[in-house]
Amino acid sequence: MKQTLTFVPSTIASTQSKMNVDAFDASLDAFDKKEYLKSFHTLLDYINPEFRSKYGNSEGTQFTIPHGSIMVNIRIEDEMLKIDAPFLALPEKNRVAFMRQVATLNMNNLILAQIVLKDDKFKFEYSCPLSLVEPYKMYYMLEDICYTGDKYDDEFAEKFGAVRIYEPKVEPYSQDSVNEIYDIIQSSCKECMEALTYFEGQRKYGFAWNVVTSTILKVLYHSHPQGQLLNNLNKAICDLDRENMPLPEIVEDGKKEVEKLQAMTREKLAENLYYVETFIPDKRRSNLKNVQENFESTYQKAETSYAQKDHIACCMMIVHQFYRLYFYNNVQDDINAVVANALQKSSAQSFETAAPILFNAMKNIMNGNLDAKNKTGEEKGFRKLFSSLFGSSK
Repeated sequence: MKQTLTFVPSTIASTQSKMNVDAFDASLDAFDKKEYLKSFHTLLDYINPEFRSKYGNSEGTQFTIPHGSIMVNIRIEDEMLKIDAPFLALPEKNRVAFMRQVATLNMNNLILAQIVLKDDKFKFEYSCPLSLVEPYKMYYMLEDICYTGDKYDDEFAEKFGAVRIYEPKVEPYSQDSVNEIYDIIQSSCKECMEALTYFEGQRKYGFAWNVVTSTILKVLYHSHPQGQLLNNLNKAICDLDRENMPLPEIVEDGKKEVEKLQAMTREKLAENLYYVETFIPDKRRSNLKNVQENFESTYQKAETSYAQKDHIACCMMIVHQFYRLYFYNNVQDDINAVVANALQKSSAQSFETAAPILFNAMKNIMNGNLDAKNKTGEEKGFRKLFSSLFGSSK
C-alpha cells in the first residue's frame, strides 16, 4: 500500500448538533425554582427546539416523538409524568429465549425505565411525580429508552422473529444514491483487502488494524446506514478496540466483517439506507475543547512521525482519528470543514503528499485555527462533489 485511503464525502453534508446548550441551563434553573413543567418543556427545547411545536399538543401536556424505529409517548397529567414507548410483540417461536434477552435489558441496560409485558406486547414504561423531573435524570432516562429500543428492536426482529409494534416513518435513499453507495462500499472493501494483503504479508499488524478499522469507520461516515447493518458495524468497531486478544486475531475478525460487507447484495444494503428522525442524539455534541483533548495523544505521535518523515504512520494515525471523530460526535460545521477538506485533498495520494495536508489540518484544530481561510475553495469543492453524488442534503 503506497497511498492513503480514498475519501468519499458524507451523504449528510452537516452533522452539527441541534442541541441548545443555553436551554439546559434554563431547565436546571426552572427546576430549582420548582417550576417543574417549565423545566421539562425547556429540557425538550435543549434536545431540539422544534420538538414541542412539532410533536406536542397546544397545552404542552402530551408529546409523541419518534426516535428511529420506536415512538416515545409522553403525558403530563395529575402532577405526574408518564412515559411509554412500544417495543416488540412476542413472536410465535423463540418466546422463552426472547423474553430472557428482554429481562437482560431490564437488568443491564435500563436504570429508571423498564420493559413490561402486556397482552403479548413489550413496551418501555416510566412514571414519576412532576416534582422529580430533574433535567439530568430525565435526559438519561429518555436516552436509555431511545438507545435501547432503537438498537434492539432490529436485533431481536432478526434473531427471534419478534414483530415491531410501531413501524417507523422513514425516507429511503433514492435508487441512484443506493447505487452510488453500493459501488463506493465495494471499492472501499476492495481497497481495504488489498492493503491487508500487503501489510499482513509484512506482518505489520498495527497498520493492518488501522486500515480495517478506518475502512469500517469510513463506511459509517459516508453512508450513514441504519437498522441491523448499523448495529453490526458499530459492534465491529467495538470488537476491533479489544485488548484481550492477539492483534493478528483482532485484525482477522475485522477482515471478516469487511468481507460480509463486501458480500452484501445491493437489495440488502438498500433496506438499511434511509433517513429517520431521532429524539435523543445518538452521538455527542462536539465542541473544540473536547475534540482537542481527544486528539492530543494522536497529535503528539503524529507530530513525532511527521518530524521523522515516517509519512505512512503519520497519515494512517490522522485519517483514523478523523474518522473516529465522526463515529463518536455530531461534528460542528467549522471543524467538519477543516477535516473533510483535508481528507478530500489527501484522498488516494502518496503518503509523502498526504502527510503535510493531514498533519496541518490536525495542527490547525489543535491551535483552534478554524477561520474562513481553511474553508474556502476546498469547502466549495466538497459541497459541489456532494451535490453531484447525492443531491440536496438532509
